[in-house]
Amino acid sequence: MLFPFGQQFRSVIFPESVLIYAGKGSSHSWVWLADLLEANGIFDASFVDAADFAGGLESSPSLVLISGGDGFEIAESLSGAGFSALTEYINEGGMYLGICAGAYLPLPARVEPFSALKLSETRVRNVRNGSEDAGSISPRLAVRYGSCRIFHPVRGEVVLGEDGGTFVAPIYGGPVFSEPVIDEPVLRYASFTSHTAFQVNRRTAEETMIGWPAVLRCRCGEGQLVLAGPHLEHPGYPAANDVFMRLAKLDHIRRCRISSICEARNATFLGRSLADLKVAILGAERESFILGAKQWDGSRMLELTTAIESRKSYLDNDTAQAVAILLDRSRESLLSASFDHDSNADSAPGLLVEAARLAVDGRFRAARDGFILVDSH
Repeated sequence: MLFPFGQQFRSVIFPESVLIYAGKGSSHSWVWLADLLEANGIFDASFVDAADFAGGLESSPSLVLISGGDGFEIAESLSGAGFSALTEYINEGGMYLGICAGAYLPLPARVEPFSALKLSETRVRNVRNGSEDAGSISPRLAVRYGSCRIFHPVRGEVVLGEDGGTFVAPIYGGPVFSEPVIDEPVLRYASFTSHTAFQVNRRTAEETMIGWPAVLRCRCGEGQLVLAGPHLEHPGYPAANDVFMRLAKLDHIRRCRISSICEARNATFLGRSLADLKVAILGAERESFILGAKQWDGSRMLELTTAIESRKSYLDNDTAQAVAILLDRSRESLLSASFDHDSNADSAPGLLVEAARLAVDGRFRAARDGFILVDSH
């Protein structure tokens, strides 16, 4: 069924609303959420930074998502008004889905700024006492957490078990939960694959992870939280994507195709800024650098540039100009970076995350405001 050209059918096309945090502290992984929603014809989603997070909750979205990144920086950015609004939203019946860093945020903690949000009683198993200098440990291996360290036994593929069946999904630093007293285990770590990258010896990894919860469901007031260690939304794992859509309660939405009713815009000057930035990224492809407690490299930055490039034609002029400025600043920051010390908060990754957020949010807004719905059934 094709609706008449140029007409608006928001209440029909967009029955759900999703609020996704893509602000300070975020890594590139929130783009996977955007890709998954877009692939399923779900465009009533907003991608917000810390300044707009609490305000976005006032509209009572059906789902709030926080994905991976630097948990400390995300928590610092949202502590105060953000966490207060999130707690109220969940208590009043809202749904929160935290992935990787976003799954750590609501867990019990004495360490600031995590202590500002305690909505689950379940603790994690991947924690160790340690006195090593924080600067001597790669964030890919472990992150300082008060007097302890959150360590990451493996990276890459893991096998998850669900009601007697299994499927594969990747993990990049997400939690391994202890057996809960109140919360409900939804998925467990079942085994590893030939593509699992072990960061501790295999026996320690097995003892830490296998058989223990990978995804929890928590009740809080009238609402609920789903906390996931693995990235079920990763585009390379369709079986995991199906489980994610069900856990997020988005699987019941009618899937649609969206056809553009506007001509391509801004392709030339945005394309030039993107091309220049890619050259700079490729020039530093063998380097990695620290931003807060998150390690970045060229591949992560290229995923963000791809997210912008695939959506650049949908942006209004003001958004496109803002994105181009951020891309150019990101390039300048990368070209002047010294890779023998930690980067500061105004570095290339942070600028690029914001550029991608503006571009992705602009594309979703354009879909809501001026596109034709084509029923895929």
